[in-house]
Amino acid sequence: MSAKKNEIRSKLALLQLATELGSISKACGIMGYSRDSYYRFKKQYETAGERGLKNLSRRKPALKNRVSQAVEDQVIEIALDYPNYGQAKVAELLTARGCAISASGVRTIWVRHNLETKKNRLLALHSKLKQDNNLAPSDQVRIEKLYQLDSNDPIFECLYPGDICVQDTFDLGVISPLGQLYQHTFVDGYSQFAIAVIMPERDSASAAEFLEQTVLPWYATAQGLNINTILTDRGSEFFGKKSQQFSDVLSAHNINHIQMRAYNGPVVNGLAARFQDLAYHEFYEPFLKENKAGSLLDLNQQLANWLYDYNHSHAISGRYTLGKTAAEVLKLTKHLSEASSQCS
Repeated sequence: MSAKKNEIRSKLALLQLATELGSISKACGIMGYSRDSYYRFKKQYETAGERGLKNLSRRKPALKNRVSQAVEDQVIEIALDYPNYGQAKVAELLTARGCAISASGVRTIWVRHNLETKKNRLLALHSKLKQDNNLAPSDQVRIEKLYQLDSNDPIFECLYPGDICVQDTFDLGVISPLGQLYQHTFVDGYSQFAIAVIMPERDSASAAEFLEQTVLPWYATAQGLNINTILTDRGSEFFGKKSQQFSDVLSAHNINHIQMRAYNGPVVNGLAARFQDLAYHEFYEPFLKENKAGSLLDLNQQLANWLYDYNHSHAISGRYTLGKTAAEVLKLTKHLSEASSQCS
């Protein structure tokens, strides 16, 4: 007989003996219980029967050792954004962002959500993408590969110009006398051809305007290309309740959208980040050091001049560019996009 059943039988015996003797004190003395225990057992028995006499563990969960829900949510998000990252890497990323958590703490959360193995994280990612996106099977497979990239990978896999592109918003800070400004950036993943404009806002409306009025017409009219997928971070202009205008443009033009949280400048927006860093040091710093930005129109014209030189004269080393300029790569590989359209 188990210890728990013995315990219940002992309590029942106390209640029965007190009834037979007509004395609670004598029964408690014989059975070795206090009068307070008798009255507690009697109340439990009257309320829930024998089940009420079962001892409940008095151990309280160590909630003080459990991380906050906000940190736990971020651990789960990274597990799906970067399923190939180990627990030590995830802990390092979160610690760098001010969320103190150990590698074992990460694993504890993974175990709680059945994410402790890479296979389980990939399965969870697969389910999430199926729920969030209406993608063709081939697109789903390729998008899942993007989520498995390491942050040190120099470039993701593209099939042709326009296949996967990156859009980002770069904070330029306050430029006197124009005020706070932002550069909206679009980089083709295959050719690394860059398009950018300077705007005073970074909300969803400005991101949508940049994409619909500047980027899409250039791809369609100047190049005869379609955009298949756009990769962004989870800035409010691209992700969440305030991103509806940007999402509407994507839906209207049947463009897939991959949103990945940007942890410490990973590969998800690394292509745009590298271009923006180049633009800042080679255009903004020297130009603004020697010139005063008279108007937003004038500053955008100066940026357009620099962009033309970058796209047509700047040799780019990369998996697809191979030391050619972005314009040269577009010209030489446009047939890849046309071939893909014919096959689909």
